[in-house]
Amino acid sequence: MTDESPTQRKTRLARERKRAQRKRLKDKRLAMGASKFKMEIYKGTKNELEQIRIAGEFDETEHALTITIHRVARLSRSDPAAFQALIKGGRQ
Repeated sequence: MTDESPTQRKTRLARERKRAQRKRLKDKRLAMGASKFKMEIYKGTKNELEQIRIAGEFDETEHALTITIHRVARLSRSDPAAFQALIKGGRQ
């Protein structure tokens, strides 16, 4: 037997699980080429992003932004005219 009490064992196992979880997350981010994207946004942009999140029924703003970027990029490849109309927003 060990000198470890049940409480100490529970704490150690929780620490090991957390360490393994952090390693899995780190490995996943590395494999997927994750990087931080930090930017400053103002109230109007924040409100518009929230509108996109709500309209798209996204749980998280980050997910709404990621999906929007991917879909707009796809539109730019598949239908450049529609992309230009979206980006120009009626401006000439």
